[in-house]
Amino acid sequence: MLQLIRDKAQSWIAIAIVGLLILGLSTVAWDAYFSPDPEVPVAKVNGEKITSNEFQRAYSQQRARLQQMLGSADISQFIPDELEFKKNILKRLEEEELVFQATIATGYRVSDGLLAQQIRNYDVFQVDGQFNSELYQQWLRSNYMSAGEFEEMLRRDALLQQYRLAVGATSWSATQERDALLKLQEQKRDLGFVTITAANYLDKVNIPDAEVRAYYDNNASKFSTQEMVSVEYLELSIADISKDVDVDEARLQETYEERKSDFGVPEERRTRHIMIGLTGDASEEQIDSAREKAEALLKQIAAGISFETLARENSDDIGTTNTGGDLGFLSYESMIDPVYADAAFALTEGAVSDVVKSTYGFHIIKLEAINSSQIKTFAEVKNELENEYRRHQAEDKFFEQGEILANMTFENPDTLELAADDLGLTIATSELFSRNAGTELAMDNHVRTAAFSEEVLLQGLNSPPLELSGDRVLVLRIKEHQESLVRPFDDVKADIVKTLQQQAAEEMAEQEGKIILELLADNNSLEAIATERDLKWSHPEAMKRTSTTIAADIRQKAFRLDRPEVSKPRYVGLRTNSGDYAVLALFAVIDAKVEAIDPAILQSMLDQRQRYYGTSELLGAMTDMRRVADIQEYPENL
Repeated sequence: MLQLIRDKAQSWIAIAIVGLLILGLSTVAWDAYFSPDPEVPVAKVNGEKITSNEFQRAYSQQRARLQQMLGSADISQFIPDELEFKKNILKRLEEEELVFQATIATGYRVSDGLLAQQIRNYDVFQVDGQFNSELYQQWLRSNYMSAGEFEEMLRRDALLQQYRLAVGATSWSATQERDALLKLQEQKRDLGFVTITAANYLDKVNIPDAEVRAYYDNNASKFSTQEMVSVEYLELSIADISKDVDVDEARLQETYEERKSDFGVPEERRTRHIMIGLTGDASEEQIDSAREKAEALLKQIAAGISFETLARENSDDIGTTNTGGDLGFLSYESMIDPVYADAAFALTEGAVSDVVKSTYGFHIIKLEAINSSQIKTFAEVKNELENEYRRHQAEDKFFEQGEILANMTFENPDTLELAADDLGLTIATSELFSRNAGTELAMDNHVRTAAFSEEVLLQGLNSPPLELSGDRVLVLRIKEHQESLVRPFDDVKADIVKTLQQQAAEEMAEQEGKIILELLADNNSLEAIATERDLKWSHPEAMKRTSTTIAADIRQKAFRLDRPEVSKPRYVGLRTNSGDYAVLALFAVIDAKVEAIDPAILQSMLDQRQRYYGTSELLGAMTDMRRVADIQEYPENL
């Protein structure tokens, strides 16, 4: 069917059909693209919506974190089930909403001052250790967030953290449990062993040709080469196109004049404040009491008592008490509460406000200093404007050329040359790669999937346009195809002989070990047997679980053995990870004495158990909340 469409693609009937399809799809796409509903719910938790925007933000953040961990690796290989990945993210958002609702119901709050202090302490917003409002505003713009949205997100995170810490702090670990765990953790074991080296038996092994051939015939898949392809391709990228954009400086100057306000540094005011905090459910009596306290402090300030001293001693904003209520320089938009901002920007330098009531309590505000607003010059923002100009021009050309690339490679499915000549592109060639792995371009799973598709690999057609990360699109076709083949017997015979010799030598070493174990059953000494049979006897100092002087597989086996009887070692055999065979003798288990353990280790263990129980209790609380919550999910909106 696809071939028939291709064969008829240039007929007037096909053109008409495609035109109608494009018109219909364009209308739908146009409406979907320009009229999205950011409030579409992906779930409702006790009536509160988790919107599509919130989900997409969490989804993008999780993918970004994974990509950062994986470096240049193809992230799709680590997400085998995309829907399950999305459901896990949705579940986390639901649980966060449950915790948030519980936090609000319990009465937790985050003060404006504490939130402002948190923002000022972020390194990304600082210059020479000082909060920089311009950097803050630039960051908000680059992340498509308003100051209110960002601050609300921080406030929510801080509230969630308060709840988690509160639940975790209620957990505890008994010292008896700690002591029992420490006795096990610091326990030592007195172990001796002999190792029977498989390599010593290699010269005694003779593998018949018939056995080698049988192994080859029965394990053909082990000697198969991978199916490989290389592709030739055309690639468009906004980055490459932008390099060739001619910059119109006059247009940059016009843009600067049109957007001059965007390059302004807003006026900033440095304020101090004293806050008498109130919770959202404060009674009238509590409100009156807080107001009276604030008014009394205002009288003390008027009487000449230091504002800073009163702030340190009386303010409920724990984020600024140590600095005498100092909030630093903030623009109007950066101030957390509009009521506070209105009062601060109504003051003259050095003046103190009346008592101001905000959402979080009563404030007394002192204006310390003013930084007037400024506008950056054209020279200061020219590079930024030029980059934007190049980007916008390149985007237009990118979409225009992308459409040409798609049409020409579809209408001429057996070549890339016509599209390359028309667009002035160079046909590039990849290295060979398999279905599961490749380098450079072929690291992308979309490229490998397209290259090994029936249409491209078997029919020899161009691929459809592939959208890759970094604003890139490419079309590929097969350059070379190497089918999977079984390597000839003579090419792999030597490797098979080595494999079979090693297997036989390991079995011979194990047989020797089992003979030794039988001798030990007659109360013989392992050390004496080792001497008689010219084997190396090892009897190191008693070891801990964390010891690195003994191979991990031997150490782990020793700590799985039951306690031996007095003067009667416990013996066991083990084929080691290296292929050798070891015979172990466990002489004694030595428990640790808690009173002799370093106090720092004792405290660390206690803290570790408390964190463990805190996490367990938080998970338990989450399970209970989910059990009684009304959660509705809309997977079709994911």
